[in-house]
Amino acid sequence: MSEILRFEHVTTGYGEKDVIKDFSCSVQKGEFVSLIGPNGSGKSTLVHTITEMLSPKSGQVFLDGRENSTLTQKERARITAVVPQNFVPGFAFKAKEIVAMGRHPYLKRMQSETEEDYRIVDEAMEQTGTLHLRERKITQLSGGERQRIIISAALAQEPKLLVLDEPTNHLDIQYTLEIMELMKKLNGEKGITIFAVLHDINMAARFSDRIVVLDGGEKTADGPVKDIIREDVLKPVYSIDLVVRENSLTSSPEIIALRSSRESVRKLNGRRVHIICGGGSGSRIIEGFYNQGWKVSCGVLSVGDSDYELARSLGLEIIEEKPYSPISDKVCEANLAAACHADMVVLADVDIGMSNIKNVTVLKDVSGPEILILRENAGDYTGGKAGEVISELVASGQARMVTEGELEGISQNE
Repeated sequence: MSEILRFEHVTTGYGEKDVIKDFSCSVQKGEFVSLIGPNGSGKSTLVHTITEMLSPKSGQVFLDGRENSTLTQKERARITAVVPQNFVPGFAFKAKEIVAMGRHPYLKRMQSETEEDYRIVDEAMEQTGTLHLRERKITQLSGGERQRIIISAALAQEPKLLVLDEPTNHLDIQYTLEIMELMKKLNGEKGITIFAVLHDINMAARFSDRIVVLDGGEKTADGPVKDIIREDVLKPVYSIDLVVRENSLTSSPEIIALRSSRESVRKLNGRRVHIICGGGSGSRIIEGFYNQGWKVSCGVLSVGDSDYELARSLGLEIIEEKPYSPISDKVCEANLAAACHADMVVLADVDIGMSNIKNVTVLKDVSGPEILILRENAGDYTGGKAGEVISELVASGQARMVTEGELEGISQNE
């Protein structure tokens, strides 16, 4: 692969303010590269340096091996086409007339489009599934249809590089998927290089070959999707608590945003709770106690379990065991120690089988903290052994049964 786009130590901005700071990055021909980052990080400003709407204060931008500032507008337009966030036509042009504007870089002054130009226009509209809209006025089209017309105009330029500036920002999920699938198809089948500014991290993860992260005008990460869609990479950039999971349907990682990161302002109430959970049974309970300022620990959880991923994303103490393994005596002892160190122990509404029955039997040895047991929908797959232990704990007064609503109130009022 050869290089189609390169930023070399680019610093630029508006007036005295530098928005982009010493940014370097290259895009190879045939790549699908996404640029992500929080609002105000400079993503659109970087796009403006490609179109020469904004010149670098220092550094250089290269397009197809040529220094960008030395190119004429027509030369630049033959290399790259830009799809903006929102296109507002100044006149009610027909769709085919909008697409035909993509042929202007190839026309001489006062020259009209040729039959070959119109063939390319029709081909571009066919690629985007908009040929049936060619006689419709742009003002009569839906947001998704209008955006596909703008993409058609970009394709009519026959660019080597297609730059997308948050192309789905104003579209619903249906049109967003249509546009992103179209981009991936053009990239794969036509070999068009894609450089996309995206605000949707999951879309970037699903469709990109590579992701570049921009924060505060500086590049903070650059690499394959699997190296970027990680909690340790994204949490400090977006200031949110999040979990990264593999989407089995799309075979791509995805983030689940939990909340704005509030650790710096979250007031601890000085109390500790140990939550015995698994399989998602503890998620609401963990969230409830955590948000109310409790110091939370969890166990025993299998690595990769959904409750494990949530606890890990929050930086909680976790008593963990290998997946598909029964709880070992050593791990059980660690679980008991964490429970005894807490002010309160909660057994969540988790299914109990022989592999995790020690999560119940350990409660018999817990002394000191109050034990709360939530059993509303969970199954007992131990032949009744787990149920017997729970009944004994309640009958002896060592534990008490609670509802989910009661548990929520306890987390808030204790």
